[in-house]
Amino acid sequence: MDQKFIDEEIQKLLKDKIIEPSQSPWRAQVLVTSSEHHKKRMVIDYSQTINRFTLLDAYPLPSIEDVIAKVSKHKIFSKIDLKSAYHQVPILESEKSYTAFEAGGNLYQFRRIPFGVTNGVAAFQRAINNIIKSEQLEGVYAYLDDITICGINQTDHDEKLKKFEEISTKYNLTLNVTKSEFSKTTINLLGYNICNGVIKPDPERLRPLLELPIPTDSVSLRRALGMFAHYAKWIPKFSYKIQPFVNHNTFPLTEDAIKAFEDLKIEIAKSTVAAIESGIQMTVETDASDYAIAATLSQEGRPVAFFSRTLSATERGHPAIEKEASAIVESLRKWRQLLIGRTFKLITDQRSISFMFNQQHTSKIKNEKIQRWRLELSSYNFDIIYRPGRENVVADALSRANTVIASTSRNSLMDLHNSLCHPGITRMVHWVRTKNLPFSVEEIKRINTLCPVCAEIKPRFIKSSGTLIKATTPFERISMDFKGPLPSRTQNKYILTVVDEYSRFPFAFPCPDLTAETVKRKLTQLFAIFGVPTFVHSDRGTSFVSSELKEFLCSLGVATSYSSPYNPQGNGQTERYNGIIWKTIQLSLMSLKLPISAWESVITQTLHCIRSLLCTSTGCTPHERMFSHPRRSSNGQSMPTWLTEGSTVFMKNLVRKSKYDPFVEEVEVLNVNPHYSQVRLQNGRETTISNRYLAPANPPLLNEPVREQNPNAETESFNTDQSTADQFLTDQSPAEESPTNQSLTDQFPALPSPAEAKISSRRSTRLRRPPNRFQDYQTDF
Repeated sequence: MDQKFIDEEIQKLLKDKIIEPSQSPWRAQVLVTSSEHHKKRMVIDYSQTINRFTLLDAYPLPSIEDVIAKVSKHKIFSKIDLKSAYHQVPILESEKSYTAFEAGGNLYQFRRIPFGVTNGVAAFQRAINNIIKSEQLEGVYAYLDDITICGINQTDHDEKLKKFEEISTKYNLTLNVTKSEFSKTTINLLGYNICNGVIKPDPERLRPLLELPIPTDSVSLRRALGMFAHYAKWIPKFSYKIQPFVNHNTFPLTEDAIKAFEDLKIEIAKSTVAAIESGIQMTVETDASDYAIAATLSQEGRPVAFFSRTLSATERGHPAIEKEASAIVESLRKWRQLLIGRTFKLITDQRSISFMFNQQHTSKIKNEKIQRWRLELSSYNFDIIYRPGRENVVADALSRANTVIASTSRNSLMDLHNSLCHPGITRMVHWVRTKNLPFSVEEIKRINTLCPVCAEIKPRFIKSSGTLIKATTPFERISMDFKGPLPSRTQNKYILTVVDEYSRFPFAFPCPDLTAETVKRKLTQLFAIFGVPTFVHSDRGTSFVSSELKEFLCSLGVATSYSSPYNPQGNGQTERYNGIIWKTIQLSLMSLKLPISAWESVITQTLHCIRSLLCTSTGCTPHERMFSHPRRSSNGQSMPTWLTEGSTVFMKNLVRKSKYDPFVEEVEVLNVNPHYSQVRLQNGRETTISNRYLAPANPPLLNEPVREQNPNAETESFNTDQSTADQFLTDQSPAEESPTNQSLTDQFPALPSPAEAKISSRRSTRLRRPPNRFQDYQTDF
């Protein structure tokens, strides 16, 4: 039977010159479906052919609310249905082959747009809009193949209808007269009923809701709540009226819940909004709750448009002021085409918002987000009015209705999660995004957390609460591990990998075996160059936990630690660098066309590359992070060469009367340890200061040739400030520099030293002893 029906449909399409024989390399399959009225239709499945490779045409469909708002301004209507609408738009010759399909053992292709292709909707809508625009058809509105012709009166309507029929003939558009309606004062369009400027829900669309039985379980209750929420914008005080049964957990429902259920159905059936009329001032009322923002647009108390949106999890944490401001900004964005260029009232129940958005005030707002919003609203002309929340009932009802919508959305998301066999967060997010469903990542995470099936089948065991021990200075902690056995030309078949945990500076030593003696020998080489670390960490390899190696490290004052058994993550840094070093070796060998057994010949170059390249976890190269520390040995920690007893250094001036006082002061070092130093100031006073406030004194002028004195020049009096002498020497011409390297005192005998210029008091001859705390750091070498 299906084959006979397909043959008949093919003959009709050939007769109407919609399809033609094809020699295309593409081939789609033909299917037969039945509609709800048991009428058969031939369809073509392009999902496995051109739809998989077609770029999406993002041409938008008209906004249903915009179409309804425009149509509702008229009195007389005609609704035209195009017959086989897509088949009336031709296809480019170069694209016909992509539409090929098989039927009855033959291959055909479309000459006009077929049903089922990805961009068929966008292409048809663009074609209809272009016809309306190019022919300047006024009062004609198209939503795909539903075309509405409107007139202010009968004469105006008839003129527009006649012109449209002429244009239809010009463009070969075929009208389906049996499904069309002409010269009506009432019209059902896109789910709305429009009559004499009043907009109501379409009675046919309302029938499933009006015939909905009283819920008997939680599933049917959620279904009813979802249907009611869809019509929430038609009902004032919706959140209050739905409260008796919104959180009902017991069945059967109570009498109050049943009465509220039936009353809501009746109220939805009687609900209306008014059409927008020109010349009447508009009023925007906004409100925000913990879960949603909402607004209503009205004229003289008659609601003409509604807006509401559920807040995301992040937005719910915003302050109440920002939520109220967001309701204003987003509602004005939505109705911008209706409000721009005209004066309107803006009503809010937040007094602070009425002050911030008042265009009469010029005070500065410190919140940057509010400043941007205020700048955006400067293009509107409105008078903002504060109204207490108990009087702002319309917007308040809408915002709280979205609380129910949010709850219903979570329930539907849980049903979707169950139907998809409980996918994880990542796969669930991918599914939701590919299907363009209105669920956020936070909602998906919440559903996965609350799902009892996932909790049982995919248990989330408690993770270790321990914290990672991190090195604070280079070569404080090192970790090590073996890599191998490896194919080799020599006796070395293993690599001992050692990593400095602070700088990620790696070392790799070829080894012939895994014995403790080999580890000692390699560590001795390492310590002889880089000093002794504080800790050495490793896994529980036999050589690492041996008493021989432990005694060797303890003799150097090095502590040891080990990862737990069967837990390679405990030594994860070295495990990771084992892979990095070996992968880099393989890359180097392949680029040099060398066998894998020649890895020892490239290991030095490999380590050089790894040490020189950026480490993303530290933000610098291992070499830069490694070589900026004092060397440490097993006998103590060495000090910088410039910080020794008797040396002259700069000390930070911690107490300055003004910012123009010298930043540092030259002092003499008396005693020093790794953390503190005893210094003598220029006035003879001695004090103890942390080493972090000391810096090397760098006198570059003592090693540079200076200008000889000019005997003909007048005697100048030099400022005793050292910066004046510095400036004088800096200004000298290089061509006049002295060929001899004379000292500063020889060149400028009249220039007093800083000590002579500033110290006028007699130096004390009392013997000064260092503080006792410095004796703790005295070491016998």
